[in-house]
Amino acid sequence: MLMYREKNNLFYKLHPLTNLLYISLILFFSFIFSSPIYLLGLFISVGLVIISSENLSEWRGYLKFSLILIAIIIVVNVIIVKAGSTVLYRGPRLPVLGRIRITMEALIYAVGMGIRLLVVISIFCFYTYGIHPDKLLKLFSRWGNKSVLVITLSTRLFPLMISDYKRISEVQRCRGVKLNTGSLWNKAKNMIPIYNVLLLSSLERSFQIAESMYARGYGSGKRSIYKRELFRPRDFLIIISLFLAFVVGVFVFLRGWSSYIYYPKLQSFSLKETMGAFVVSFILTFPALLNWGWQRCKILKLKI
Repeated sequence: MLMYREKNNLFYKLHPLTNLLYISLILFFSFIFSSPIYLLGLFISVGLVIISSENLSEWRGYLKFSLILIAIIIVVNVIIVKAGSTVLYRGPRLPVLGRIRITMEALIYAVGMGIRLLVVISIFCFYTYGIHPDKLLKLFSRWGNKSVLVITLSTRLFPLMISDYKRISEVQRCRGVKLNTGSLWNKAKNMIPIYNVLLLSSLERSFQIAESMYARGYGSGKRSIYKRELFRPRDFLIIISLFLAFVVGVFVFLRGWSSYIYYPKLQSFSLKETMGAFVVSFILTFPALLNWGWQRCKILKLKI
């Protein structure tokens, strides 16, 4: 279920801006890097951070969905794109598509784009489960209170409706209602009471939120802040590492080491390109290493 749950590790103790900077940097690199080595390095770095933040089980669901999309991308690309000099298979002529011609270049290009998709989906998984939505939206509240309120309520709507649906379904099953048996028409009839209760609970919750906002004087004056998010040494350490990764990433991009030529023939990898990918991915893994030290060293936990 798409719902934030705070866990006892370093990532949930960070300022939300620190996590947001990490996500933004990964997305930036995933768009400017085209070499599969660099994209694979980004994927490994994000994966280690997600595992370190104890969100492996949630990440698996995202990976299963991503692998289906990647399989579709590979099949479509190798069939439609006939460019490339290394032919792996020549097939019969098909209507509209013409003669089947599968090349190594088209296959590797599809794999590279699949890795990029994995990076993007993985970083959004970390965004969903690693950042408190209310804390993140509070960062932008000074520029638009009403807009932030609407976004906050909207982002909470889907998880709450799923929770209510599961709760109401369990109550109906306890009453003997069979939701998954019978004909399609009977299933639809059995679901109608659930939708009715779900609608009523949503309306009741909206009234409760409105009464709570009115009781707290929302919109009657200047906003007050119950809790301030402070930058701590751990935030500065990670921000410094992100700045270093940004400098190294821009450097390898300007030198052309992070670019890759797929067509008409695959480009070979040089030692400089491989070392650049290793350095960038290692720096981006620093938050996971810092979390490892934070969990095992009491002195480090007290200092940062």
